[in-house]
Amino acid sequence: MVLTVIIVSYRRGSALRATLTQLARQGVPGLLGGSSIHTEIIVVDNASGDDSVAMLRREFPGVGVIELPDNAGVQAFNVGAKAARGEVLLILDDDAWPDAGVLGRAIGAMQADPGLGAVALLPVHPATRVSEWPFVRTPLDRFPFMGCANLIRREAWERAGGYESGYFLYRNDTDLALTLHGLGLNVRCDPGWRAWHDSPAAAAKSERWLHLATRNWLWLCRRHARGRAAVFGALGGIARAVVHAGASPRRLACVLRGVLAGFFSPAPVSALANTGAGFRRLLHIRRVRGA
Repeated sequence: MVLTVIIVSYRRGSALRATLTQLARQGVPGLLGGSSIHTEIIVVDNASGDDSVAMLRREFPGVGVIELPDNAGVQAFNVGAKAARGEVLLILDDDAWPDAGVLGRAIGAMQADPGLGAVALLPVHPATRVSEWPFVRTPLDRFPFMGCANLIRREAWERAGGYESGYFLYRNDTDLALTLHGLGLNVRCDPGWRAWHDSPAAAAKSERWLHLATRNWLWLCRRHARGRAAVFGALGGIARAVVHAGASPRRLACVLRGVLAGFFSPAPVSALANTGAGFRRLLHIRRVRGA
């Protein structure tokens, strides 16, 4: 069996170096814990324009590199997936890496359960040990979120169409989880299966996040929600964005731009033919568990 690790990088050479160093310490590429799981790593560079690619070729010659001429956002993951040889993909941010031993256990669970299409590794900050999903206290199936580190069957990825490139950035991972649910495939998150995510964005949302994540959340509602859930989901997402923006007029203006684009611009993502059950599950977890 082959596992392909796909990393997209954009002007974060130091973070990428740290991630690849952590993977090397775990025996990736190579064998995972002496098992029969062979691995390859593909880094897709989103037109960084810095020395990231030179660093990769100098310090990590065993890593495959794809250079894009322009910043394609999350579409870069789709490019990496097309070049992959693996039956299972690890979709990884350039500032994240799985905890030691997690990949073998999660892949074992996928091999034992054909209906398990993907595993969302629990993102935890390596310095503070703070979880980005503190509401995950027990293993959860039909999990409607994905994050910085996602294991997914290649077949499931292809059936779902990979990441929806129209989002460019943010909410694409949740969109993929809901799409998998609509296809009848399970997504699991287990608090014992962690990924270390060395990112300040989890705590402090940027102005770009306030704009794009708000817009994309509303597009996600238009794509996956049905009936009253669409209304409640949209209003709840806007309220959360306002909280993240705080009292800053400039940051609130970013939220407003996202709202206007989310409601009134032609969405590049089409509504999917499903019952909306996955989106209702998402709202339920948010309400009951405080997600």
